[in-house]
Order: sequence, then structure tokens, then C-alpha cells
Amino acid sequence: MLEKEEEDQQANFQSTVESSSLPKSNDTQDSAVEEIQDNHDKLDNITPNIVINDDESSEETRPTVPELIINGETVIDNTPPTPIPSDNSHIADDDDFNSAFDKDHADFQGSIIDHYKNKNILMTGVTGFIGKAILWKLIQALRQDIGTIYILIRSGSMKRSKIGRPSERLSNEVFNNKAFLILRRMVGKEIFDTIVAEKIVPISGDLISPDLSMSESDREKIIENVNIVIHCAATLNYNERLDLALETNTLGTLRMMDLADECKYMESFIHMSLAYTNPNITDGHIQERVYPMQVGDPEELLKEIVELELQDIPKMTQRILAHYPNTYTFTKSLTEHLILKRVDLNRIEEAQGGKKQWPIAIIRATQVGAGAYEPLPGWVDGVTGANGLIFLMGKGVQVLQPEMSQMLADIVPVDYLVRVVLGSAVFMVQPGYRFLLPYNEVLKEDTDSNSINIPHVQYFPYIYQVSATGFDETSWYQIYDAVRSYWLRNTKLTLPTAEEYFVANRSLFKAKFFMKYSLPQSLSSALTGSKAGGADANSLNRTLELASRVVDAAQPFLRHHWAFDHPNVKQIEHDMLNDTQFNLVRFKHMDWYTYIVNFSFGVHSYIMPSPPLGLRNITVPEGWACSLYLHPGAGQHSIIDRQIESVVFSASDIQKRTDRMLAELVLSLEKPGQELKDKKKIEEWINDFDASLDDWCHDDSNLLRNKDSMSHLGHWLNPSESHEEHIRIEVLNDRRVGQSIRQIIETSGVPQNTVVGEALKILQRMKERTQLPYIWSAGAFLNALFKRLFTSVRINELDIAKLKEQILDKNVVYVPVSKTIIDQLLVWYICLRYNLPVPAIVCDEALALLGPVSDILRIAGAFFVRRDLTSRSPLNTAVAAAYTEVLLKEHGALSMVIERARSRTGRLQTAYHDGLMNMIIDGTLGHNQQHPSSPVNEKREDETQQLSPMPTPTESFSSLPTTTRQETVLVPVNITYEKIPELRTLIDQVLDQKPRNLTATSSFLRPSATLADRAATKENGAFEKGKYGRVFVGFGQVIDVKQTVQEAKLPENNTKRLSTISVKEDDTIADYVARKVQRGQHEAAVVSPVTLVAATLLFGRVTGGITMSKISRHVSWLREELLEKKIKIDWQSDEDLSTIVAYSLNLLDARNNVTMDGKRITDQTMVRVVEHADNVMDLSYMASQLIEIFLPEALFSVVYLSNNVKQTTKPDLFAQFTFLVQLFKHEFIYPWSRVEKFNLLLDWFVKKKLITLNEEGQYTKTVTIENNETEYTRVCLLASFIYPTLDAYWITSCSLSALRDLPFMPRKIVPVLSQWIAAHLITGRRTIYREVLSTEASQNAVDNFLAIGFIEAVHPKTKLSPDAQILLLELGVTTNEDLVMVSNRKDIEKEELPSDIHEGESILSKLEDIASLCHEIEKYRYVTDNVNLRHNAQVFDKCQSQIRSILRADQSYATQHGMKLDRDEDQMIQLVYSLKAASSTPISSDDGFGKHSRRVSQAYNLKSS
Repeated sequence: MLEKEEEDQQANFQSTVESSSLPKSNDTQDSAVEEIQDNHDKLDNITPNIVINDDESSEETRPTVPELIINGETVIDNTPPTPIPSDNSHIADDDDFNSAFDKDHADFQGSIIDHYKNKNILMTGVTGFIGKAILWKLIQALRQDIGTIYILIRSGSMKRSKIGRPSERLSNEVFNNKAFLILRRMVGKEIFDTIVAEKIVPISGDLISPDLSMSESDREKIIENVNIVIHCAATLNYNERLDLALETNTLGTLRMMDLADECKYMESFIHMSLAYTNPNITDGHIQERVYPMQVGDPEELLKEIVELELQDIPKMTQRILAHYPNTYTFTKSLTEHLILKRVDLNRIEEAQGGKKQWPIAIIRATQVGAGAYEPLPGWVDGVTGANGLIFLMGKGVQVLQPEMSQMLADIVPVDYLVRVVLGSAVFMVQPGYRFLLPYNEVLKEDTDSNSINIPHVQYFPYIYQVSATGFDETSWYQIYDAVRSYWLRNTKLTLPTAEEYFVANRSLFKAKFFMKYSLPQSLSSALTGSKAGGADANSLNRTLELASRVVDAAQPFLRHHWAFDHPNVKQIEHDMLNDTQFNLVRFKHMDWYTYIVNFSFGVHSYIMPSPPLGLRNITVPEGWACSLYLHPGAGQHSIIDRQIESVVFSASDIQKRTDRMLAELVLSLEKPGQELKDKKKIEEWINDFDASLDDWCHDDSNLLRNKDSMSHLGHWLNPSESHEEHIRIEVLNDRRVGQSIRQIIETSGVPQNTVVGEALKILQRMKERTQLPYIWSAGAFLNALFKRLFTSVRINELDIAKLKEQILDKNVVYVPVSKTIIDQLLVWYICLRYNLPVPAIVCDEALALLGPVSDILRIAGAFFVRRDLTSRSPLNTAVAAAYTEVLLKEHGALSMVIERARSRTGRLQTAYHDGLMNMIIDGTLGHNQQHPSSPVNEKREDETQQLSPMPTPTESFSSLPTTTRQETVLVPVNITYEKIPELRTLIDQVLDQKPRNLTATSSFLRPSATLADRAATKENGAFEKGKYGRVFVGFGQVIDVKQTVQEAKLPENNTKRLSTISVKEDDTIADYVARKVQRGQHEAAVVSPVTLVAATLLFGRVTGGITMSKISRHVSWLREELLEKKIKIDWQSDEDLSTIVAYSLNLLDARNNVTMDGKRITDQTMVRVVEHADNVMDLSYMASQLIEIFLPEALFSVVYLSNNVKQTTKPDLFAQFTFLVQLFKHEFIYPWSRVEKFNLLLDWFVKKKLITLNEEGQYTKTVTIENNETEYTRVCLLASFIYPTLDAYWITSCSLSALRDLPFMPRKIVPVLSQWIAAHLITGRRTIYREVLSTEASQNAVDNFLAIGFIEAVHPKTKLSPDAQILLLELGVTTNEDLVMVSNRKDIEKEELPSDIHEGESILSKLEDIASLCHEIEKYRYVTDNVNLRHNAQVFDKCQSQIRSILRADQSYATQHGMKLDRDEDQMIQLVYSLKAASSTPISSDDGFGKHSRRVSQAYNLKSS
């Protein structure tokens, strides 16, 4: 029976061949046997993922459902990897994306588009890689002008129902692809959906059937309408049985040509062929010709194969494989020959008056790779062409031989190929019958291959050889290096270097090679050694097998040194030169490194089974650069990117030493103080540090000999031998130092030499002491450190270019926002990397005692200034000012911060006026450097004592005349971190969680676990490289110091010079300059999407959680608003929402900071923030950047939501807005005008129809959650940025109710009291915001209450008895810290508002006391219901009662210590003691031992509400 079926199959096969091999097709329809059908499941799909022989496993070859991997834990997502877009699709509609892709109307004009307008096209192979790309380009370029595109696609039978109907296959396999989802956003959802519904027509058919298995109606539609045929379908089973491969690749093509012959309006036929068919062709030029088949005559071969019995096919196959590597390449070659035979017959027919021959193009491509630009950079689909090669390289499988390292890597981007394919149909002409068939010609030696073409003679069919021959060349060595770069940076995989990969002596090296990197030595070992489990392992194994077959099939061709001639492609390139949509020139000089990195990302994302959600590419957007990983084309820095050579240590020893140093420094960042406890570690650090410096000072590689490119290093480049002496002389000859010395002598009678000696000691402690080898040692170490901490440090190339131009021949002072200890080191590194003037770093003296960090600061050129004004003597100030001016003049570059300390909230802080900015201003104006004849050494009329002459500086180092002094500019710098190493330390500080053993007098709480503890990886807690994400460095507009000082002095700027906070008269100019710097810092911000997700998660607390779909919608909307504000955001146009959200959740430590319902993540999964103070503060810090940007909108939204009255007026709205601005003036930086911003916001709310204006000038709030949930929720989202801070201020004002019973209390204790009150209010559900436990907000609230006059500060010595002062000292409150007391509001002047806005009094001026302020703040708070509103109105009084309860004691603290104080002092001391005792009570642990609480909520016996 079986033999009978085989005979029937052979008979059907022979009849098919006979009918299809003729120039004209007959209508004979032979039914295909089941065996052929079963072996051609994916016949028209180029993607080898679904080209298999086993029916039952066809679905399993697809990548499985992606997983959401959060901090190492896998949460399965049951949604499709790329869902069909709907109205609430995870792919956002945004202006940035549209601006990136929307072209001017002129961009959609040209000869190609004009040709294809309203043309009807028949396509095959659309479910494959190339077919998808062609269809994508047609829709993208033509849009509404596209004609009907008929897609020949096989329908699944009932037996193979997994395939589905043609329309279902198109939907699932094509339009569900990410490239088409992005395209839908590009052209607009409505337009795209209309095109798909009306212009894309699936036709059920099958190439293996003699009549293509098409219905009569479908066939008639094609015959009547089709103009162009693009035939891409083929079977990519390289080892397919000979007869089956012939059926699809050869006979299928002939059947398509038969159908094209029937089309009434046929214009052109495009056949996708293969450049790699015959490996026996000798090296050299490959002509755009058809080479002879060494197996025999094509037609005879076809007939011979058809006549074979089934049992004879293996023998014929062996004969063919003697000349061709597989049946696929053989059938492709045979097809080309048969097309030429067919054309020759058609020519005879046309010459005899028959039908004219339509143009035919044979497109030969070498190895087709990922898209370079379209549809998306790095887009791939299936393990085809070069995709399998890149995939296996990334898995560590050796696929290239050593001798191939410097050979040309012939990879063709699929978008380049697509443009050639579509362009070929445009420029081909009907050949007539006078043409030459393009058979190859044998050339003599030294004959130019271009000379084979006879002028003015038509060669037909047209052959287009698409290869990388015409591109800027790249080698396989460079290709592998780029692949390795991607996998090293974006995964934990370790791959060998290119030198090791292409090692010549493979036999000796192999064992060591694979042992070192734990790589598979063969495909079989890769399969058996897969770490994945279950379905993932099976899917990975199948992908590896497919890739291996693809690479094996290409191996015989890769070793050849072929140059593919391409005159026809060159002609197309010339013809399309002015076509913006199809121009080919940009590919000629393509950046291969970026292309291959994108290619690797595409392989990782689209081919790798179960790629992790949140996977983002490492390539930077156009116009940006990564400072850590320079582009190879830019030339790596010859010093900091190279490992130093040592006469003592080997390269391996140096690497181990560097790793130890990195580990120690990272520990000092994450757990400050911990590294100082282990003396062995300290000694090890010192030894390693010294050894490293010694290696750089005695470098055998002579890296530091060439100083031509080191001019940006200032005076470190060529310091003179007398440099130190010159510095001392310059400082001592400074007028300020002289005046300070004179004042000390006059007031204390100390000898001049003693005072001068003290000045020199101050200078010695302060000054920088680095040298050239140390600079480069610091640069190399910081390069390694930042690579360990961050995935990338990104910077705008235009910013660098503009900055270099603006600071040319000027002194420069970089002013970064103070967020971490490493801010200034990062700026210093950027300057060293990009040849900007490298600054000497101005640091607080406290930074000189931080162990490893301090050591790096010193060798980077830091000098240490005492910034605390209370402990800095006038002489110290004078020496610091003089030294700063000298260094600015001689070195030319400084770096400093204008804040007091690191931001513990992540936001900009008010400037701290410690004199640093004044020093810069004075150094710029330059009136303080004196010569011996100047007044500092002359007796003045009012002086009673003359100083001895100061040393005289040499002429070469003396002060320059004022007229030639270089100008000084300030450079605002804003550094955006996605996560910072010190975050846990900062949170412990704002929650007042300090270890007892460090500060016994003020340590109440045990610090919470560090981020390093939380994020420890599975590899025994090893440090995770790049776990702090990305960093973005933005430069603001350069500020000319002299010009800005002149601006500040202008009369019209008097009001502008007034700060929102009170400053000394001497600091008004410096404050004006500082605020201008902060405006520049604000404008230089780059937003990470992590902050959007963090803010959205915190917003979800209002409703007890937020669904994933709402997170996506809110994040998408916030992005749109940022883009509208022209603010840079790290969100590339090809990144979808699900990727961004998953990436952000990983960086936000979602496993610890949030909870998710269920095991699988869907759109309806509820996400809740873990309601503990430290978890909330984690997210709050991350979200803080968004508060700065949307601060005015947030304030106005709070006003909007607080208005319960139906109508209000503009003056009332402005008064409320002004109240909030003034309330938070110590909390936030306002780089905008209050009046202007209010008017803009009012117009914006009217435009959004959130409020309406009637004829009487009354404003009405029109949007509620009932009538417009979307807009109302967005207003609530904006207001949520401020509500936690508003609650903190409300609670602080409640805590000040203590001043009703106490005349005064220590200012330092108010935040602790507020924290205590906040803990009880959280328990009582009076607030939902854990941020109120932060002492930072309470301290700022106290500062504001002092500034607006509700409380005032007095010195303890003026109010307290000595005994009370002693008791406060015992409790950790020093006598230098102020007391606060109630202020007399009657003495506060009313605020003056602009008359055109409001002529009445401000809200603040109407408030009488702190209680009225508390009640006023209460009006703006978020309250869930009216019951809470009534209860909250009584909170101030209840807090007073609660405070009274802790003042009552059987025996007061003072009495216990035998001191008798008056009642007020006694109760104040009792309050301080009670708060200390309440917050330091040990909590019993499970092991029976007492321990300090981990969280604030535990300290105050709180439970999560």
C-alpha cells in the first residue's frame, strides 16, 4: 500500500513539472498528495522558526510568552509579547514618536512612490523576514496612496488548524509584529486599520499545487488587477528532500510566473534569489550574471529529477551535493537558469508577434541581517541569513574560523535590500526581444569586470547583486567585537575577547578557552548545557538547532574572498539619489559597530526565547554619546581605557587589585563607615592604592610621555619646581589674607610670624597635591568604577561641542547639583574624557575623612574648604578665598556645589551661602592680589601697626594685570541618576535612622537594610554590574560671572535680586548668581522613565493600589506632557510601554517596594506600595525629579482640588496659589515667575476645559470624577506630587502646638516631635503618606515658618539657665542650636502683591498664629471624605493634648538629676527626654534579644495601615 502511494506521488510530481516548465501554463490541476502537504507547513514563510518537518511541534518553535523578571524572580505574563493594539494599548501615542517619524509632505514624494501609487501588487512570503520588511516599507511610504496588496498565503487545513486561515495568519504573524505595531502608531491608528482592512487582501494559496490552490474568484481578481509580483516565498529547510525543495523553490517560482503571464496589466516580476549558490566559484569578482551549472543542463536536470523513482532520489541528491552544499542552494541556482530559459522562449514568441515580455528582476542577496534604520534599528524576524550567525556568536558558540577574522563581513541590512527590491520594479523597462541573456563570461587576468558589459546592449533578465561590497568595509573581527560588547554590557554572559575567539592555534588553546569562559565547545554541548528549564529549554534548543543549520549552510561560502559586482545596484542608487524615502547613500557609510550592537539587541529581543521584559538597547540615540564606552570609530582614549603596565605586577594581578579596590570603594558608598571598622580592609586598600599609584608613576608603556593632547589638564601638565612656593607667596600677598592677619595682630597681639605660620598651616591642609600620573590613575580608576556602578553615562554631543566653544580661553567653574558624593568626580571624569578643562574640585572638609572616596578625591585634584560658617575663622575664610582665586587664575578650572550637603530628597536645594560663590566672584573681578608696594604692605592712616613686607612673587607667577585677566564662566550641570549607591544612607538620615554606635547621643533607630543587601545577586551576593542603571549628564547655559554681577546691580533687577529666602546683604549678589545657576541646572535636566513609574506607583496609594493598565496610561500621559515642555526624556521611539514599565520596576526594587496580586502580571494586576517608611522613601526619592518639573502644575492642581465652592475669582485663585508658593519656598526651587506661571496655568486649565470663565469673570470647576474621570485623575496625579509635603507641613504645624504650653523648645527637636506626631496620625488614618515621617520636610517647614514669621529663633543662652543647658547637652542638644518660640504676628508686614492681579491682602497676612496656619494648610490637604475632614479640623488641639500627656511624669528628668528648674524649663527638658526615650526603646526580637527598630513605624509601635 505504501509503495502504491509513493508511485502516485511521483506521477503527480512529474505532471506538475511538465506543466510548469513550459512558457505558458496549462489549466491542468493535479491534487497534491498528503505527504508533500505535511512537509510544507511553512512553505511561504522565510522565517526558519516555523520551517520544520514535524507538524505537532510547529507552534513550539515560536518564542514562549515573555516573563516579567523583577530582581531575579520570574513572574509569568500571560499577555501576548506584542498584543494587537487597541485603544488602551501599551504602546503609547506621543508627540515625540510622531516627531521622530512624521515627515514633511515632500518626504513622501519621488519616483518610487509615484510609481507605486495605486499599483496593485501580488506578494508571496510575507510571513517571512524579507516579506514582512517589504510590506512594512510599502505601507510606510505609500500610506493612503497604496494600492491593493494581495498576499498569497497558505491556509491551514483542519488537521493543521494551528496555522489558521490566511487572515488570521496575517493578523497573528505579521500585523502583531512589533514593527507593524510601531508602524500603526506612525501612520495613525485609523489610517493603518483602514489600510489593513481595505488594501491588504489575503489570498489562500499554496505554491506546491499546480494551480496554486487558488479559488477561481481569487485568481480572477489577481488576473484583472495585479501590476507587480514580488515573489519572496521559499523553503528554508536547507536539507529538504530534493523533490520537495524543487517543488517549492523552483516549480513554485515557475507557477508564479505562469500566473503573472495571465495578468492583464502586468508590469514587472521580482524574484528573490540567493548570492550564495555555488561555493566552487574561485575568489575574485562575482559578475551580475548566471554561472553555469556543473551538474548538467538545467532543463535536463529538471526532467531527470522528475522522472526519478522515490528510492533513486538519495542517489541524485548525492550527485548534486558534490557540487552544492545543500538542496536549497541547488534549487535556487536551478531556478535562475530556468528563468533564463523561459525568457529565451518568450523572446521568440514576442519576435513572432506574440505577447510582450514584462520586466523581470532577479535579486541576489548575500547574508541578510537586521534593519539598520527601518522598520526599527536592529529589527529581525526569524533565524535566517546572518541572524543565526549573530545569535550563535552571542551564545558563545564558535562559528568562525581563525583565518576569517580579517575577511570582509558581507552582511546586508534588510532595509537596504528592501529599497533595492522596490526600486528595481521602477527602473526596469520592457526588454523587447533584442537582448542578451546574462550568462557569465570568462575574463582574462587583469581584465576589469566592468568591461564585460557591451555598451547600449540590453541584458535581461535584470540581476541585482545586493551585498556589502559597496559599503565601508568591516571584518568579522570587528563584527564579533561588537557582538561581544553588547552581550557583556546587557547580560551577565562573559565572552572571550576577539583575540581569543580568533586564536590561530586552536587545538592548544581550546581547552583553556572553554574552561575560562564556560562556553559550549559545540552545538551539542550548547544544547545539553542549557541552564533553562522546561519549555524555555526546549524552545532555546530548537532555536540553537535552527541557527546551526543556517550557519552550517553558509559556511562553505563565508571562507571565500568574493567581491560582488553590482553595476545594476549602482544605477538604482544613482536613480534614487534624490528620493528621501528610498535613498541608499546613507547605508554606504553605515556605522557598523552601532549596527551590530543593534543587531545583537534585535536577536536578544526577537529571536531569543523568552526575552526578559524590560530589556533595553545599549546604543544611544543619535546626537548622544556614552562616556563609559566610547564608539570604536571615535578612537578609544589611549590612557584611561588601557590597562597600565607594571614592572612588578602581571596584568592578572593588576585586574585583581582593581577589583578589590572597586569593591572597597563601592562598599564605602553603600555603607559609609563600614569600611573603617575592618582594619585589615583598610590596610589592604592602602596597599593597593599605593601600588596602583606607583605603577602609574613608573609606567613602562610610556603612556604619559606624549603630552600633546593634555592641554586641558591646566597647571598639572607642566608644574614648575617652585610651584608650591609661588602658591604660598600669592596667597600671602592677597589683600584679604593681609587684612585678616593685621586684624588678628591688632586684637590679640600675636606676633606676625605666628599668624602667618597659622595661615600657611591652613593653606597646607587645604590645597590640592596631585600630579600628572595621579590624574590619569584617578581617571582610569573612575572609568572602572562607573562601569561597575552604571550601565552607561550618557551625554549630549551638542552640549559638549557648545560648551567647548563657550568656554574657550575662559576660566570655568562647573556647578553640578549635589545629589551624591560622586557628583563632582563624575563631572571631573567627563571633563577628562572629552578634553574639557579638568577642574580642581572644591570639597567640604568633611569629605576628607571618608576613606577610599577621599583618597580618590585627593588624587583627582580636590582641595578641602571648611564650609561651616560657625566653625570657620576669618583667617580660614581669607586663605580659602585667596587660594581659590589663585587656583582659578593659574589652573583655569574649578568644580564646586552651592548646596550645603547632598540632597536627601533628590530635588534641587536652596543655595548655601558660605562665601564660595563670593570667592568666585571676587576671583573673577580680581581686586585682591597685591604686590609689596600695594596697601597691604604700606602703612595706612588708621593703622597703628605696619606689617613686615610679604614675600614677592616672581614675575612669571605674579598676578596678571586686571585688563588681561581671563573671564570666568559658570557651567550649570544636572546629573540624573536612575538609582544612587547612597540611597539607603540618605533615607536613613531623613528618617533619623542612625546606628547607635556611631552617634550615641542622637541615634534613635537602627538603619534599614542597604540596597546592596536587597539587590544581592544569586551568585553568593556578588556585586551586580551596572545595578544602578543609567546616568545622564546635562549642561545648562553657560553663565558669564562678570556680566551676571552687572545684571544684579541694575536698578530694574532690584526685585529680581530678592531671593525667596532671606540672605545677608553681602550675599545678595552671590544669591542672584546662584539662582541663575540653579535655573540652568533645572533646564539641563534629563528625565528617566523610572521617575515616571515611581510617581505613578505612589499616586496609587490614594485608591489602595493601581492596576498595570493605569500605570501604563499615566506614564504615557506624563511622557507626553514632558515632551510638550521640550524636556529631554530617556525613552526612544521604538521602546514600548511594557518594556519601559518592566525596566523601571526592576530599578525600583519592585520585589521589596511593591506587592502584586496573583502570580501572573496582566493589565488588571493590582500593584500596591509596601507601606513602610523606608520603602515609600525609596520610591519618593526616585519620583522627586518629576516634582521639580511639574511643581507649578502640581501647586495649581492642589488649589483646583481644594476649592469646594462652585465659583471663584482669579484674585482668589492667585492668592491660594501664592500661599502655597510661599509656604514651600524653603522646600523647592522656583526657577520661574510666580505671576507669569499662574497666568499660563490658568489659561492651560481653561484650554483643557477643567475650569470655565463666565461673563462676570467667575471661574467654575467643571470636571469631576463622575463627568470626566480621565482629566480629573490627571489633575489628582499632579496634585499627588505635593500632597505628601503638604501633609508634612501640616503635621509640623501641629507639633508646634507644644508652644502653647511651652514658651520655647529646641529647634532641633521639632522634626523629632513632628515624626512622633506623624506616627500617631498614620495609626489614626489621618494621613496616608509615610513621607511625613521624614525629618527633612519637617526641618524645611520650620525654616519656612521662621521665614514667614509664625515662629522666631532665639539663642539658648539668652533664655535658659546653666542647669537647663547642661541637661540639654546630656540629651544631645548643644547650646549653639537655637530655640524656637511663638512670633508676634502683628509686627509682620503685609505682603505686597502686583496690583493688576490682586489689590487685597495675602492669605498669610490674615493668619494670626500657628494654629490658624495649621487650619489653613488643612484646607489644601487630600481628604478622602467629609468625616475625616471634620476630624482633621480638631487635630491641632488633639496634638496639643497628646504632647501634654508626655510632659506629665511622676518625677521629671531634671528632678531625677537633682536639678531644680522653673516650670517652663523643666517641661521643655521633659519633652526632649520623652521623645528620646520613646524613639529609642528596644524592640524584642524572635531570638529573645532586644534590638533597635528597623523602621520608624516599628519604633513608634505602628502597624501598616
